[in-house]
Amino acid sequence: MVVDRVHEGNRFIQGPGLSEALEQLATTAPGRAYLRDRQRSVTVAELNNRVDHAATQLRGLGVGATSRVGIALPTGIDHVVLIYALLRLGALWVPLNMQLKGEPLLHQLRDSRATDVLTEAVGQFAERLPEPSATAEVLMSEATDNALVLASWAEPVFEQADRQDACLLMYTSGTTGPPKGVLVSETMLKAAVFGAIEVTSPEPDDVFYVWEPLFHIGGAQVVFLPLFQEVALALVPKFSASRFWDDIVELNVTHIHYLGGVLQILLQLPATDAERNNRVRVAWGAGATPEVRAACSKRYGFTLHECYGMTETSSIVTANKNEPDGGVGRPLPWVEIAIDDDTNNSTAPCPRGEIMVRGLIDGLLTTGYLGNPEATAKARLGDWFRTGDFGYFDDEGRLHFAGRGSDSIRVRGENVSAWQVENVFGLHPDINRCAVIGVEAQVGEQEMLLLVTEAEGQKVDPKALLDWATTQLAKFQVPRYIKVLPEMPLTPSQRIAKHLLPRDLGDALQAPSRS
Repeated sequence: MVVDRVHEGNRFIQGPGLSEALEQLATTAPGRAYLRDRQRSVTVAELNNRVDHAATQLRGLGVGATSRVGIALPTGIDHVVLIYALLRLGALWVPLNMQLKGEPLLHQLRDSRATDVLTEAVGQFAERLPEPSATAEVLMSEATDNALVLASWAEPVFEQADRQDACLLMYTSGTTGPPKGVLVSETMLKAAVFGAIEVTSPEPDDVFYVWEPLFHIGGAQVVFLPLFQEVALALVPKFSASRFWDDIVELNVTHIHYLGGVLQILLQLPATDAERNNRVRVAWGAGATPEVRAACSKRYGFTLHECYGMTETSSIVTANKNEPDGGVGRPLPWVEIAIDDDTNNSTAPCPRGEIMVRGLIDGLLTTGYLGNPEATAKARLGDWFRTGDFGYFDDEGRLHFAGRGSDSIRVRGENVSAWQVENVFGLHPDINRCAVIGVEAQVGEQEMLLLVTEAEGQKVDPKALLDWATTQLAKFQVPRYIKVLPEMPLTPSQRIAKHLLPRDLGDALQAPSRS
């Protein structure tokens, strides 16, 4: 059975290219809805025609197989059209966060060796770009005046580095260092789609809600789902807690994707009729603890499908279809997962160590990071990819995530997972968001600083919160310091941007010394 699934995956992943698959679908199912936003719906044939129109314009402006084109746009129909147009032209697609500015923006332009950037003709992002050698208008539809600008730099502004067989350069979050450009091939993108199908169990006429940014693999992989399943996408520019359930009802959504603290945010909203009277059948994603899963099941009634993966491993490598105690689930049939016992950082009963992944189908792992051979070599151990994450298998062969190796804090000889501590504090009714970071200790290696924001209408008592923590956590897991912030710096995928958190202890409450 497993062998059959591997063969099935291999046929899917090694099949037609994504642009070719869209052309084929436009012939066989031209009238099927592919995507929609809050204003309009687009069929497969209409999407393919718009892709042809955009590709023709870009080709006329010099964009081709040697181009490396950044896209800095909100999630929306035009964005999807341009992704397909770049694939059709054979150019390298470089998703860019529209919030980037200054040196972080310049880093990604230099690192990617971008030749062009597509962005809104009237907008702040275009003003942040380094002086281009040329600009040109791109009309996204013959019927509208919705114009974008293509900013171009004459060669050789950025020294080229081998993109190998990549069609996409997806940047890491950069929370522990400069973001790295992950080389993603079409094989990997199709494997990501196949993994998403495995996790979400789609049915005909399902509608996937797409709020996540398309510079994140969680959003990028969903763009291609309607090529291979009779589903449609409902696109919104960004996550909005206040509009979330109204969107779900209005757009007839059946599947919602969660990342970061999205589920916790929704649980803190006042109950409404819309959150129960809708078509949502499955919520899928990463980061739902057993407590959050139970709360969502009770309040909303949908099932939760948890998964684990990263851009470098073709996204999804495990699936847990609504097993409350199943962690992030079992490995998908076309990958193998192992725990490196040599990196064991815990005395827990189940051996914990670094999670490693290898593919049972050729091409599932990235060939590396563009122009960064040191990082590429560090991430590989023979055929295995070292994720940098920690986890363990239970007796039933299900993987459990135990935190990121880069997010481990050494406290009095113990390696403490910030992720585990945050999951406990995140369930406290007075807390909206929380983060744990390491700060310098007066004696020993590090101490933990807990940063929190208050839930709406609540007031955090730092001393009472630390007292409560002593009933929930081991002594060495209780933070030494706590500070209340007015707000948290967030990434567009609703994760806390830890590298932007304040580390000063000026206003922090200090817990009593622990012996």
